[in-house]
Amino acid sequence: MKHINKLFIVLAVLIVSSCSLTELELQDNPNAVTPENAETGLFFNAIQLNLANLFQNVNFSTSEVTRQLAMTGGNSYENAYGAVTFNGAWNIAYADVIPDIDQLIILTETEGSEVPHFAGASKIMKAYTLMTMVDLFGDIPYSESGQGVTNPSPIADSQSSIYDEALALLDAGIADMGKESAPITANDLFYGGDATKWVKLANTLKIKWYLNVGSGSAANGSDIAAAAGNAITTSADDFQFDYSTERDLPNSRHPWYNDGYEVGAGIYQSNYFMWSLVEEKGIMDPRARYYFYRQDLTPEEEIDAFTLDCGGQNAPLHYGNDQPFCHLEGGWWGRDHGNNDGIPPDDNRRSVAGVYPSGGLLDLDQGASAANSGVDGDLGAGLAPIMLSSFTHFMLAEAALTRSTGGDAAALLEEGVRQSITKVMDSGATQAASDTASLIPTMTDVDEYVELVMGQFNSAASTDDKLDVVMKEYHIALWGNGLEAYNGLRRTTFPSGLQPTLELQSGTFPRLMYYPADYLNLNANVSDQRNLADQVFWDTNPAGVIK
Repeated sequence: MKHINKLFIVLAVLIVSSCSLTELELQDNPNAVTPENAETGLFFNAIQLNLANLFQNVNFSTSEVTRQLAMTGGNSYENAYGAVTFNGAWNIAYADVIPDIDQLIILTETEGSEVPHFAGASKIMKAYTLMTMVDLFGDIPYSESGQGVTNPSPIADSQSSIYDEALALLDAGIADMGKESAPITANDLFYGGDATKWVKLANTLKIKWYLNVGSGSAANGSDIAAAAGNAITTSADDFQFDYSTERDLPNSRHPWYNDGYEVGAGIYQSNYFMWSLVEEKGIMDPRARYYFYRQDLTPEEEIDAFTLDCGGQNAPLHYGNDQPFCHLEGGWWGRDHGNNDGIPPDDNRRSVAGVYPSGGLLDLDQGASAANSGVDGDLGAGLAPIMLSSFTHFMLAEAALTRSTGGDAAALLEEGVRQSITKVMDSGATQAASDTASLIPTMTDVDEYVELVMGQFNSAASTDDKLDVVMKEYHIALWGNGLEAYNGLRRTTFPSGLQPTLELQSGTFPRLMYYPADYLNLNANVSDQRNLADQVFWDTNPAGVIK
């Protein structure tokens, strides 16, 4: 709730400003923050809110290609995504986050040494933004961007040079956070003004940077180990955006809650991802009831060709014998990868996002519709899991296997799994207190799951096999963060065994995403759309290895 209160402050300032305008011929947006009307704290608030918007805008499509959500926009990658898919993310980054950060840094330099922590935190967020844009699109404008009508068609800089700039920004941000500063507590939506936590975030992003840049080699091990010495390792330091329960003016609930808990589900859950938690290992993942909420416990009893046209059919031959097909028993109702069939009247049967990270319902076998005008569960007070402590441990486990960091990959894997489960179960603790049927996983259940995973890891015959186990568990823990799942898949090609597209001809897996239409249409220096087979500079894996 504290975050939404701060958002109201930002909106109130903008509303007051707009009401005082009488000049209809003004050329500039009167509600925009400009150097003339800017106040550092409000600028900083806007940057953080827009960063959360950028994250969620990117999250949806990257969750689809990595099978965390069902890809339903097309039966191949080429027709599931297009030039308009990432217009929103592009515009948030280039019209909001990056220019606002650049202007805030100018303001902090004008105001002197009183506010270096505003500058430091902003540089760290800019580094995250630049890395995200490169991870998605490769070469992008940077050195000539932000000049408005002076240069409406900035050239694209090389991916590696922008990544280098991001690393320099992380180091500069760490330096700024080490300076004496007036408190930024009241405006810091993420860390409440705690400079030490911003430094840990910067070091965690450096781990990610070195993992990506050293993909396919043993390089960067010492750099990763150095950054790990002061990174996010406990949930108290998690970099997450907390949503509120506010439904109107503005609606500040988690986007997945808005989708599933108002008038009917729109998003289809991934049959593969639910199967990964519910059936694949032979025991239910302790997080399953927290990740998903089933609206109908026995929909298979009512299946007909109108509501589920694949019901009763055999799985396609290219699925093999170890993949879910069409639906799971027990009400785990989603869609297969690339199933773009029409929309039947199943919105009150589809599984919806649960209490984590969406602020929805904990599945206690209610089997009731979630479409109740937003009155169920945690009312949308979920979170955006941008960089969590469990993620750090999985990345360090990967690094221990591939970069000779000296870390104990097994211990890091186990800690990552346990931290993920603990955070997820803590998120549903209030609803879990109402459980009367002993459905909530016990510590014995958690230990059984961890022992199974560690058995898989310890019995793996090769480093690649061990890495496959690590990346599978990372993939599961990344629920709600498709971007890092997308990065991990391209970096390592694991987890293996992902569900293929429903149609045999899947097209080209997007090693980079299409350039947004706004960039193509408005920039005279861009003439051609990219091929989905193009690879980000740090992706050194063979062409066609990911399907």
